[in-house]
Amino acid sequence: MSANDKKDSDFSAEVIRVLRSERVDAKNRLDLRIVKWSRSPYPVLEKRRVWERDGEDRPSKTVGLNVDDIRFIYDNYPDIINLL
Repeated sequence: MSANDKKDSDFSAEVIRVLRSERVDAKNRLDLRIVKWSRSPYPVLEKRRVWERDGEDRPSKTVGLNVDDIRFIYDNYPDIINLL
């Protein structure tokens, strides 16, 4: 399959668990989550903007971790490791 055959719609993810969620405004939030992307063999830990539209969660851009995220990961690493 060439790069031209790949489409954006080929990207899908199974959210394994949302670890933390922070509301930005009425339709946006930041989720620290573990997901399994369809194009990857392994789950990943990511922090991502999520846009809520038409009753669906639409993942948007990834964002950096802050000190509270690092503390949360440190405090919960056994559970996180098991999910990864």
